[in-house]
Amino acid sequence: MTDLEIQKPSPRTALWVKVLLGFSLALNLAVAGMVLGAFIRHDGLRDHGRGMPALRAFGAPYMLALPREERRAVIAGLRGRAGSDIPDRAGRRAMYGDVLEALRRSPFDVAALQTAVARQASTAIAVQQAAQQAWLDVIEGMTDAERHAYASQVEEVLRRGHGADRRH
Repeated sequence: MTDLEIQKPSPRTALWVKVLLGFSLALNLAVAGMVLGAFIRHDGLRDHGRGMPALRAFGAPYMLALPREERRAVIAGLRGRAGSDIPDRAGRRAMYGDVLEALRRSPFDVAALQTAVARQASTAIAVQQAAQQAWLDVIEGMTDAERHAYASQVEEVLRRGHGADRRH
């Protein structure tokens, strides 16, 4: 037998699987980057005229409606929860490195890419859950009057968009 007779052709990944994985990767990276970036910024979730409102639609109005000190308390609470579920900057870079390594691997290993992207997605969920709990902690500490005023401010942010005047 010759070497050519022993070699079996490597299985090829279907194009639609590669496209689907690429889309999934892009979506996961967008979500992870958006969530992490929003809470790492030194001044909270201020818009600065950038970003896509549709991607910020759920959590941002709640944060934008908070007075500055409460926003800082939420961010501090999020940092206080940072632990094994929420990696630091080096940990996040390592996750991107894992994805890049999987993308460059030859032969391509779709399972390795799926694992790396799934790890980023679970991290994004952990950050979102920690942020939500930190926000709930701040809301829980409000008086009835403060909570009602806050609800009115959330309505104002939703009505006027991200540029709503925060009179706090």
